[in-house]
Amino acid sequence: MRTKHIYLIKHGETEENLRGIHQGQAVGGRLSERGRNDIRAVGAGLAGTGITVDQMLVSPMSRCRESAALLTAVLRPTNVLVDERLAAKNSGHLGGQPRELAASEAAHHGVPIHQFRTPGGESSEDVQARYVDLWNQVHTGPHRTTVLIGHGGGIACLLLWLTGNGFERYLQHVPGSAGLTWVEADGTAPHIRLMNVPPASLPSHLDPRTAR
Repeated sequence: MRTKHIYLIKHGETEENLRGIHQGQAVGGRLSERGRNDIRAVGAGLAGTGITVDQMLVSPMSRCRESAALLTAVLRPTNVLVDERLAAKNSGHLGGQPRELAASEAAHHGVPIHQFRTPGGESSEDVQARYVDLWNQVHTGPHRTTVLIGHGGGIACLLLWLTGNGFERYLQHVPGSAGLTWVEADGTAPHIRLMNVPPASLPSHLDPRTAR
């Protein structure tokens, strides 16, 4: 199997992030000035390697679509598609509420936070299942280079699965604004070349001779 290059990019920081709001699927979100600049820096860093992007798959949330538009302007992917599997967590009534409320409700119900599911919503385990489903499709598919633009929680869930870690390590796997992960897949165990690298650090990590 030809080596695949898969880039996971979290959307840029949003105005809601600055206010400590948990957005989930309830709040689309708008990028902050820092968020836009971070995404532009990621786009410039990848473009500087001469990368050819065969497909870009994007969460339907507005904060990811805004990030995708900024990346598309410089990376010029062959194909751009919205994929519902990359969506933010459906947090039910917790969407749009202060971020710490989810942890307090999970504790109140005596449930580990990664298993806590609001009525009609999802748990982190549910999110992990759909991100892994998409991963399995992408890494065995025909495209050599794919960019996935998603959410910090979903990317963390996928990274836990890729690295064989449990949810007790969740917080160590959550990317920051526009954090980038680069994974190579060739039919054997995935090789993580970079994990959650912040935009400011990309120039020292991306080698134009090896990026695709």
